[in-house]
Amino acid sequence: MKVKVDREYPVSVEKLYEIITSKDFFEQRFQWGKVNDYRFEGFEQTAEGLLLKIFQPVKFRSDKIPGFARRFLPEQADLLTEFLWTPLGDGSGYQARYRFQLGNVPVTVAGKMVLSRDGEDHAIQCTEVEVSSSVPIVGKKLVALLADKVDDALAGDYRQTLRYVQERC
Repeated sequence: MKVKVDREYPVSVEKLYEIITSKDFFEQRFQWGKVNDYRFEGFEQTAEGLLLKIFQPVKFRSDKIPGFARRFLPEQADLLTEFLWTPLGDGSGYQARYRFQLGNVPVTVAGKMVLSRDGEDHAIQCTEVEVSSSVPIVGKKLVALLADKVDDALAGDYRQTLRYVQERC
């Protein structure tokens, strides 16, 4: 399953990049979501680019999970959120490869995010996401189960980022 969305922000591309690569941004978002048990394990410049790694424990209610998926989803697992940011070659913005991995669940959410200039005080965030699974047959059902969650997560991400921009800029 693939999803692509473009979002606009009323700040320069440099400001948007500064915001979404800051610990303060993630700390604020976790506070809004009442998440207290996250941990940063990578907010550093590497030879490949700026690496952000965040872990957050996630609990599942087994009564909310379809029977076929229960054997693949533990009661609790760490959700890894990872971004690797680099400047665009032409200096017009930034790009990131990213991925989300939930423990040993055989589903991968990965993609690319590009921040580009749209005038002096406007930026565009283009996000491409692909959800895949390494498990035959049942993997397709797991991917379908997550499809709606990805759309909801991208919409929520936009709302929270826009809120942060409006409150802080």
